[in-house]
Amino acid sequence: MTQKEKEANGSYKRNLISVSPVSSEISPPKPDFFTHLKRYCIHYCESTTVHGVKYVGERGRHVLEKLAWTAVVFVVCVFCIMLIHKTYQKWQLSPVIVTFASQETPISQIPFPAVTLCPEAKFDPEVFNFTHAMLMEQSGLKLNKQDKEYLQLSYLVCSSAMDYIDLFNTTLWNTTCSPEAIDKLGDEMLPYFDVLGMTTVKWIGKSLNLNESLGISVTSEGFCYTFNMLPYEEILRYSDNFNNSMKPKNKSRKWSLEEGYPPGETFDAFPRRTFMPGLDGGLTIDNIYVNNSHLDYLCGESLQGFKVALHHPSEFPSMDRHFRLPLNQAVVVAIKPQMITVSPQLWNYSPKDRRCYFANERYLESYKMYTQQNCLQECVANYTFAQCKCIPFYYASPEEKITICGPANNECVRQSKLKYLEIESSNGKESEQCDCLPLCTSLSYEVETSQTDWSWHNVLNILNHVKGLNRIRTDLDPKRAHFSKLTVYYKDLQFMTCVRNELYGLVDFFSNMGGLTGLFIGFSVVSAIEIVYFCTLRIWGNIRKYGQNAWSGEPAT
Repeated sequence: MTQKEKEANGSYKRNLISVSPVSSEISPPKPDFFTHLKRYCIHYCESTTVHGVKYVGERGRHVLEKLAWTAVVFVVCVFCIMLIHKTYQKWQLSPVIVTFASQETPISQIPFPAVTLCPEAKFDPEVFNFTHAMLMEQSGLKLNKQDKEYLQLSYLVCSSAMDYIDLFNTTLWNTTCSPEAIDKLGDEMLPYFDVLGMTTVKWIGKSLNLNESLGISVTSEGFCYTFNMLPYEEILRYSDNFNNSMKPKNKSRKWSLEEGYPPGETFDAFPRRTFMPGLDGGLTIDNIYVNNSHLDYLCGESLQGFKVALHHPSEFPSMDRHFRLPLNQAVVVAIKPQMITVSPQLWNYSPKDRRCYFANERYLESYKMYTQQNCLQECVANYTFAQCKCIPFYYASPEEKITICGPANNECVRQSKLKYLEIESSNGKESEQCDCLPLCTSLSYEVETSQTDWSWHNVLNILNHVKGLNRIRTDLDPKRAHFSKLTVYYKDLQFMTCVRNELYGLVDFFSNMGGLTGLFIGFSVVSAIEIVYFCTLRIWGNIRKYGQNAWSGEPAT
C-alpha cells in the first residue's frame, strides 16, 4: 500500500471514531418494565384457552372493541364467582343428606324393642289403698304411721292426685326423700302383677319364666314391668342408686348400635332379637289379671288398665310416649323399625357438620351409653337439681349420692322441666343448651296398634268343660275380674334403612366449581397451568433466548 493510500485509510478510521458517538445517540430507547408487561400480557391473551380474553389483547383492534370484551369477561367472571360462592355455602351449611340405603336390613340384625307395662293402679291394694287413705284423711280419721308415710310417698307417682290435695285437706310435707323411702316404695308398695299365677309370657312361641323375663323398671309412672331391657349396670354409671330388686333380671348385652351383634352369635344373645315377622315371631303377654279391688280412680287416670311404652333396650322407658292396654281388651302392636346409619365418608366430619354423634364422641356423667334421650334426661336432671336442689327418683343420678325430691317439690320439678325445654328450643341461649344431637347410628320403633274386645270368660267356661284339663279358676266373677292381652311383633321380615351421606364432598364441590367455570369462561386445569407457565417458565425461557432486557419475548429492533 502506498503512502497516500495509508494516509487515506487512517483518515477514514478517524472519521468513523469521530462519528460513532453521534450514531449511538440516535439508536431507539430500551423498553421499560411496563412496556414489557404490556407486550407479555398481549402474548398471554393471544395464547390462552380462556374464552373471550384473546379479544381483549388482540393487536390492531379498536379500543371500543377491547373495552366491550373486557366488560363481557368481567361480568361473566363476577357472575361465575357468585355461583361458586353459593355452592361453597351449600357445601359448608348442608354437607349431609339422609337417603335410603341400597338394600333392606333383616330384622335379625337389630334387637327387639323393650316393652314396658305400667299398671294404672300404682300400688298393691292389699298393702296400701290410695283412694281409701285419702277418704279417711278427709273424714278426719286418723291414719297410722305407716299409712301416713305411704300416703306421702304415693304423691310421687300420683300426679293427677295433685288436683285433689286442697279438696281433701292434704298437706305435702316432704321436700326430700331418702333412698330407703324409695326402696320401700318399690319393695313394699310394688303394683300387683300375676296375682292368680295365670299370666304367661311367650317369646317366639316359647313360654318364658315370668319373673326372669319381666324386670322391674323405674319410670315417671312409678314402678313398672319391662321386657328385654338392659340391666341397669349396663346403662348407668351409678346403678347402685337403684335397689337390687328393681334391676331387670337378664344377661349382659352382646350388641351395639354401630357394630351390631358379634359374628356367629346365636339368637339367644341379649338383648333378644327375632328372625321371624308376624305373631309367631313376637312377644305375647297373656292373661294379665286385674280385679275391681285393684282399681284406683284417684291415683292415676280414670281410664283403667295399663300404659305400654316401646323403647330402645339401652334407654329408660319414656311414658310420655305410650299407648293403652285397656281392661278386657286384646291389643296387637305391629312394629316397623326405623334405623339410620352413617357412611364412612362422614367419619372425618365434625359432629356440628354431620349433626350427629358417634357413640364414643360424647361423654355422659350418668349413662354409659350415649343416646339422644339419655342426653336429654341427664340435662333435665342437672337443670332440675340446679333449680330445686334435688332430682326426681326416676332420673339417673350423676353422683353416687344425690338428694331425691319429695312430694312438696313436685311443682318445682314440673316447672324445671318446662323451663329447660324452653331453653333447649331455638329461643334458648346456646350456652345453656346441651346440644343433644342424635346418634349417627340410631334405632327407633314405629308402632301400629289395633284392639278388640276379649270375651275371656266365655273361653274359660268352655275350657272348664273340656275333659283332661285341670280345673281353671271358676271363682272369677266376670263382673269384677278383668283380663288383658298384649301382642307385639314385627310387621315385615326386612325394613328399609336410611343412611347419612355426603351431600357435597370435596370432589363434588370441585366438580361443580369446574362445571361453572367451564360453562361461563371455559376455564380448566390446563388454563390454570397456563397462568403458572406464563408467570414462571416462559419468562425464564425468554430471558435465556433474548436476554434479561427482553423478558417479554420481543427484543428491541
